[in-house]
Amino acid sequence: MIAKIVITDVYDLRHNYGVQGLVLPLVEKIRELIDAEFVMPVQSAYFTRENIEFAGRRGITLVSYWKYSFLFEIFHPLFRTPESLFSRLIKSMAGDYGKDILNEYHELVMVIRGADKVIDVAGIEFIGNSGIKKKWGELLFCRMFQKLAARECKPYYKYTKSYGPIEGHLFRLVVKGLLNKLPFVFVRGRNNLEQLERIKIKMPLYIFPDVSLVLKPSTHEQANQHLKSTGLDTSRPIAGISPSRVLSKISSNNIDNCIGENHIELVRRLIDYFLKKGYQVLIIPHAIDKIDRNKCDREFAKEILKDINSPEGIFITPDGLSYSEIRGIIGQLSFYVTGRYHSVASALYMETPVVSLSWHIKYTDIMSEFLEDFLSLDSRNTAIDEALVLIGKYHDNPAWFDKEKIIENRERIEREIEKSIRMMIAT
Repeated sequence: MIAKIVITDVYDLRHNYGVQGLVLPLVEKIRELIDAEFVMPVQSAYFTRENIEFAGRRGITLVSYWKYSFLFEIFHPLFRTPESLFSRLIKSMAGDYGKDILNEYHELVMVIRGADKVIDVAGIEFIGNSGIKKKWGELLFCRMFQKLAARECKPYYKYTKSYGPIEGHLFRLVVKGLLNKLPFVFVRGRNNLEQLERIKIKMPLYIFPDVSLVLKPSTHEQANQHLKSTGLDTSRPIAGISPSRVLSKISSNNIDNCIGENHIELVRRLIDYFLKKGYQVLIIPHAIDKIDRNKCDREFAKEILKDINSPEGIFITPDGLSYSEIRGIIGQLSFYVTGRYHSVASALYMETPVVSLSWHIKYTDIMSEFLEDFLSLDSRNTAIDEALVLIGKYHDNPAWFDKEKIIENRERIEREIEKSIRMMIAT
């Protein structure tokens, strides 16, 4: 019998490397254990031919839903069927658009109804120190799938991820209510586990590594081909930098840190630092969003580079590469500084010396899975000059980067990831 599995919280599968890193190895690992077919709901803006074809080549079906479908779920009894009074009323008042978004919602309900399991793969949830609109909007969004699964009596899981910080009494109360309805909670890291223990989640808590850690990279030959296409000389050392749109959007009253506009200045000074050290500098945009440029690292990187007077020695990865291809490229770097979690994962997997520009404990959590000595800069509380000194210290003293320890931990991590998937499939 073929299991029908719905994977939620997927959006731009074709372009966002982080989403690929979570979804593709998870699908592969599940298929190694059971016969399964996969359906992934995506917001209508990302229900594109490119994404549909990308998913289809991997045996995954996409279905579309309206961005604010959580409103229909909140009032689900009124919109339970296409024939209900309120469904017909909305369709008549909103015309073709109203018909489309309600039809998509009813199709989403049918997809959940036909599932054997519903798995949420968001990398991080319940970020309580973001703005009110963002934190509550995202909570309502992820709540929608959990509530729909509960209405249809379907097993619902949150696969290994980071949570929080879960701040505010009401927010904490709602989050606890959602987490306490899960069969168990998988957390990626000791620090995050301690946070959830403090708010007294009653369901079993387990530490497991992120499934993206086992995604296989492209070959050395393919990586070199992509590097050469940028104009890089692959016989010379390459330093990589991944600017983060997230870090550039974090606001603070403290002007002495590495977030907001200061993140841009740090990236510029890092480029200058590595050029003076004799490196070629490769800019690696990691989160790609073709719909919303304000979330896109590639657009952000272009904004940084256009103001640099002398572009000689500075390159950017080609557009349209997959997570596997980016991971292969990261494996060719001599040193790497990144503000993206999944690029840290790639560097560690590929045994590339890496420093993370952190805004969340998840960076410390993942680096501690591999190394005892590492640098995860707290971007909110570290000044640019201090950051450059620390990065220089780790760059100039490579003994901290213990490759034998990384290989040993990588083998352990692969076993633990398989164990976590077996637990989820068996319940």
